[in-house]
Amino acid sequence: METRTILQIVLGTIVALILGLGGFIIYELTREAEKVVVKEVIQPEVVERVNPWADKGPAAIALVKRMTVVPPLDPEAAKKAEEEKKNRRGKKKRQEEPEQEPTVTYEEALRNPEFQKNQLQISGEPVGWESVWWDETKYGPHFFLVRFAYKDGDITLGPQWVVDLKSQKVVAKNLPAMIVENPSKGMESEYYGKKQQVVGAISAHTFPSGINLAGALLLYFEQRSDSDQADNVVGWTIDHDRGNIFRAYFQWLENKEPVYAEFEFDYDRKALKPINLQAANLMSVGEDFQRQRVSIMPMSYNPTAPAAQRWTGAARKSCKQPKNAPGCSALAAVFDEKEIVESLEWLLTARANTAEEFEQCKQDRKCRWMPSPKSDGEFNVKYIYELKGKEQSVSWDIDLKTKEVKPADRVSGVAFSVIRAR
Repeated sequence: METRTILQIVLGTIVALILGLGGFIIYELTREAEKVVVKEVIQPEVVERVNPWADKGPAAIALVKRMTVVPPLDPEAAKKAEEEKKNRRGKKKRQEEPEQEPTVTYEEALRNPEFQKNQLQISGEPVGWESVWWDETKYGPHFFLVRFAYKDGDITLGPQWVVDLKSQKVVAKNLPAMIVENPSKGMESEYYGKKQQVVGAISAHTFPSGINLAGALLLYFEQRSDSDQADNVVGWTIDHDRGNIFRAYFQWLENKEPVYAEFEFDYDRKALKPINLQAANLMSVGEDFQRQRVSIMPMSYNPTAPAAQRWTGAARKSCKQPKNAPGCSALAAVFDEKEIVESLEWLLTARANTAEEFEQCKQDRKCRWMPSPKSDGEFNVKYIYELKGKEQSVSWDIDLKTKEVKPADRVSGVAFSVIRAR
């Protein structure tokens, strides 16, 4: 067979194979797919890994509960007892071992009402122990945050400890925990007993327009007082968080449901930061307010002068008369509460159409102070104002002996709540 013929046969074979392969590929791509029925889907078995520290919260609580307080539990009572002991000894100089106050556990101290009131200075009902696992923090899975909780309104607060279960170490996180650990040392802290100072600084926080947070709070709640959603103001709850940081909560009821605005306050820098939406909403009232504050302080009274010189001009002579002295004393007690007067001024600023209108109201004696005797040693002081054709008033009760000022109606109650710690 000739070579040429052989090559032709081979070439023909190759072409036939190519055509056959191409036809097969086209068939596979264009033919109807086969239906496959899966009767059972087998899921791969997933084994969830449980961290061995995850359920150790009770162990962390137990570690804190059984720790003991460094005596004396009540420093003042211990001091008095020691003084009485020395007096009984008289001139005897016997060498005696000092009597140690019985050791008590953290659990016993924290459930002691006197210790809660006098040393911890925490109001509210004891709730008990709770723990939070710190697995998601940088500290590690063997760390827990343990707290003995008290309930003040809708706020939970109390002493907190960081617990390292691995090393069995307990460290106080906030000031109440330090007081539990060592009452005498804890009560020497510069941040101890500063709740009212914290509230005073927060309520004095000033916005660009000049209005302070106390005025903004009063405006916020007074704007809602005539609606069906009128609020019952609970007031400020202050809790020490760490170092120089406090947590401040302003509580109220909205549609009978508890609501609170949470703030973070840096005591050293006097810096205020809203934490939740409610706090931001309250701050926005002050930020959006653009009016100049009116004045309700009489020109005849200077609250910054020495006590004997505060009344000036004809008012000083009038207040020296026996029949006028009690009323003047009651007025002075209110005027000396700068925060109360200032917050009321911001409220009246919002209620008057203009500052000029309010000044005219004062000149017409339709906006004025009025003291009146209530009982022996007690007066009621009102600020009466007639704006937009409607006469209203805000009043306080004053004890002339103690000069204590108490709110006597809803508006004065709110004004008092925004500047006082519970």
